[in-house]
Amino acid sequence: MSVVVACGDAAIVAGRGARSPSGPETVPVAAVLPPLVETLDSEAVRASLEAQMAAMGGEDDLVPDTVDLPPTELRGVIESLLFVGTRPISVERLCRLLPGAQVSYIEGFLAGLAERYRRERRGWSLRAIGNGWQLLTNPDFHAWVRQIDRKELPSRLSRSAMETLAIIAYKQPVTRGEIEDIRGVQSGAMVRQLMDLKLVRVVDRAEDLLGRPMRYGTTEVFLDRFNLASVEDLPRGHELG
Repeated sequence: MSVVVACGDAAIVAGRGARSPSGPETVPVAAVLPPLVETLDSEAVRASLEAQMAAMGGEDDLVPDTVDLPPTELRGVIESLLFVGTRPISVERLCRLLPGAQVSYIEGFLAGLAERYRRERRGWSLRAIGNGWQLLTNPDFHAWVRQIDRKELPSRLSRSAMETLAIIAYKQPVTRGEIEDIRGVQSGAMVRQLMDLKLVRVVDRAEDLLGRPMRYGTTEVFLDRFNLASVEDLPRGHELG
């Protein structure tokens, strides 16, 4: 695979090696690649470039630096990354995918983008879910979107599982005994099912109780599934009517 690098009026095509002007022999790619961003210190850029090439084995395409991207182009890049992501993408991971980007800048950019989508009533929305951000269909248009596929999700939770999950979500950290006191029935099987689905995990042990029973809480997968940024976003009593 080759890389086209533009510098001024000249363009160099480089792959595992590039042909020299004097003959068919090849020269190492590091010898012909100029700094990608002229506004940065050339020696620092070259050192960073060589480190990236060494880490990648020198065979993959280099990602363009995003330091000088205009906001319109950066928006397109971020939208593309969010669009192909099947799970929320953290700001830290976005910064790794966008060389030269700062965490604080990307955080503000995402918040502004989410507000722009909301204000323009787009067919999608940008939501903070767990420790990341994800593009989702706008809930205002659910009545139309749901017509695409009316089949139930194969991992649909039973009423008992939902009841157990709700207790854990609102009471966490909570022991199995406390869950069973509220439900009035044995809940071990339900807790194990929720753990198999990665919606619930063991948080710690209740040191003040006899036998130090395990205490349970929700996971990042739970936040992802229910489109929550944190457990603080769970609806409260007055919101449930």
